[in-house]
Amino acid sequence: MGTLSAEWEWDALSAAALEAYRAARREEAVHLWRRAAALAQEFPAGDPRRAAGENNCALAFLIDQDHKGAAAALSSALDAWAAALEWTGGMAVSPVARSSLFHQRMEQRHVETFGDVRRARHREFLTGAVALTRFNLAIANLFLNEDGTADSLLETALAERVQAFGPNNPEVAEIARVLSGRADAAEDDARMAHYDAKIRTVADNRSTDMLEAWRREQPLDMTDTRRLLAATYLTAIVHERDFM
Repeated sequence: MGTLSAEWEWDALSAAALEAYRAARREEAVHLWRRAAALAQEFPAGDPRRAAGENNCALAFLIDQDHKGAAAALSSALDAWAAALEWTGGMAVSPVARSSLFHQRMEQRHVETFGDVRRARHREFLTGAVALTRFNLAIANLFLNEDGTADSLLETALAERVQAFGPNNPEVAEIARVLSGRADAAEDDARMAHYDAKIRTVADNRSTDMLEAWRREQPLDMTDTRRLLAATYLTAIVHERDFM
């Protein structure tokens, strides 16, 4: 299979896997994620879809309650994200539809020219996906009784996700829900109220779902912008049914 064909198939497999996982079809999701990860081995080092694929495959360890395995795999995924963030420095920048969530998040602060400033916006957007890997790793660390590390990861993940996608993003509520539970366990009512307010913000005005956004906004051509969006939108967060 040529690399371009593998790229299109990676997108399709990853979207189908995310849909299956959300529907609690775990075995199907893991199978599809592993197929996608195998394809991603053909992609250049630093390609963000390699990092997204590592994150997604690591969910199999969480599903199986192999928390040591999950922690190792997710730590490796964070290294892959670091390489992907470096990749954005040399990516080819192309325009996207003005109606897209991606465009709105990139352009809402200032109207910028293409170039290094635009790539910095791409980097920020990609960091919103890194946040989900941090969250997943935090869950593994909580089961390993590494509470301090987990709490730090959760705080960073929340800040990154809000910065990339805004306070109404659905995954912001998922991260805040765990932090609220941590505060409740510590009997810290002020911190719990802080996180509960973030959860209510999402509930009152929930923004676009990532899978829906991907289906609506994916660029028609296989460009670096599409590669970044695919990795960003198709990175999975562990469902609470697999850790509660």
